[in-house]
Amino acid sequence: MPHNRALNGLRFAAFLFVFLFHALQRSPWANWPIIRFGFLGVPVFFVLSGFLIGGILLDLKAEKRTRLGSKLARFYLRRALRIFPVYYLFIALLALPMFLAGWPDKVAHDCLPWHLGYLTNVRSFVLGMEQVREGHFWSLAVEEHFYLLAPIVVLLVSPRALVRILVGVVAAVALARYAVYRAGSARDFWVLSPMQFDLLGLGIATAIIDRTGSFLGMTAGRLRALGLFAVLFFALYLRRFYLGRPGIGVAYATLGPLALGLATAALVLTLWQEPQRWYARVLALPPLAYLGQISYGLYLFHPNCLAWSSRYFGTYTITNTLVGLVITLAVAALSWHGFEKPINNLKHRFGYRGERDRPARVSPAVAPEVVAWSEIRRTSGPRPLAAARLATRDKGSRAGI
Repeated sequence: MPHNRALNGLRFAAFLFVFLFHALQRSPWANWPIIRFGFLGVPVFFVLSGFLIGGILLDLKAEKRTRLGSKLARFYLRRALRIFPVYYLFIALLALPMFLAGWPDKVAHDCLPWHLGYLTNVRSFVLGMEQVREGHFWSLAVEEHFYLLAPIVVLLVSPRALVRILVGVVAAVALARYAVYRAGSARDFWVLSPMQFDLLGLGIATAIIDRTGSFLGMTAGRLRALGLFAVLFFALYLRRFYLGRPGIGVAYATLGPLALGLATAALVLTLWQEPQRWYARVLALPPLAYLGQISYGLYLFHPNCLAWSSRYFGTYTITNTLVGLVITLAVAALSWHGFEKPINNLKHRFGYRGERDRPARVSPAVAPEVVAWSEIRRTSGPRPLAAARLATRDKGSRAGI
């Protein structure tokens, strides 16, 4: 997929929300919306990831002359080169001093195999977040499970079946959230991968809109309108929260994450298709775009950087927040330029066909998959498939979580 600096800027904004939540959640400023609800930066990451990865897979699906095995191998290899090296290096750096000290922290010792297997979210659910070190790894586990499953689903099923699956996933997760709320369970169901697949699925659906013009009649314009309604819905939830009303209500518990996902999907698609808008230009500013490019490292390292700086500046203070952020930026930049980027550049040795052939645009005559996708449209207005993105797909694949 072509590089989009505004989406990189959105990545950094999402990270910054999460960072502020972790840094100040028990401070005197904890009830400020940007802090109290900073954890919602993670769902933004999920929708963005679904859009970018879904777009790559949809373009791969359109390659009729490439065998399925080759498509899967290239996708998995390129993903592995991006996420595995720094993740496992970081785990090794965390584990080595504890190993040399005889594992004084039993919880950290017990968490190690879960981290290695990308099952941190499962341990968090089974034993609770208090029994997990590096608890933020839960979202990386969700992403990895998505990377494993999405290619198989998107590449194997027909366009119509994919639409039905995506709708079914969104509906099933909404019902699951309803059931959890009604049951009044204190368990952390939200860390389980299936409970976040609706957001990732919304990202894929948004990629379908971009390439075909609609998803079950939902055009880009209608998605933007629905996104504005979703923002209003979420604003009403914030109002309910700050008015001190008990609970969040079944409607908000069930549909709140979906509303956030729809609003994010609308924003992502707008940033992608209309980079001339003023807020897209702001997010595309070079400093923000660069920080979004290294957002994977920012997210990976930030709790540990905050913990280290808190030894000298205290916890949940403005000073520690600023110092911790500077340290996080420095560590992530060093990691990107000194370790991640050289390895990430190896992906070009395993490029997609479009990266080698550089086609200008694929017509239905060349790529019959376009015809199959057009059959699921519910609107009469034609819109060409954005197949020119085959030329540079995955170049802009997210550097974040």
